[in-house]
Amino acid sequence: MQKTLENLSSVTLFFFIVLGGLHMSSAFLLAEGVESNNISLIFNALDLPFLMVALLYGSSRLALAMEEATEKGKPVFVLCSVFSAVVLAGALYINFAFPDVQLF
Repeated sequence: MQKTLENLSSVTLFFFIVLGGLHMSSAFLLAEGVESNNISLIFNALDLPFLMVALLYGSSRLALAMEEATEKGKPVFVLCSVFSAVVLAGALYINFAFPDVQLF
C-alpha cells in the first residue's frame, strides 16, 4: 500500500502544481480586471478539479507520514478519504446547486 500511496502522491503533486498554477493565475488576472472569456472559463472550470487533486495529494501525503510515524497507515487513510469525499461532495453540491453565483 505504501508504494501505491507514493505513486499517487507523485502524480497528484504534478497535477496540483499545474492546475493550481492555472487556477491561481486566472484568479489573479480576473482580480486585476483582465476580462476574457478564456480566463473566465479557466477560472470557473478548474475549481473542482483543483480541489479534488489537492484533497488527493493531501490525503496521500498525510497517510504516508502517519504510516511512517505509527506503522498504522490504513485507518488514517480511511479517515482522510472519508473527509475528502465529504468535502468534495459539499463542493459539488454548492457548485451545482447555486450555479449563477458570481464571485467577480
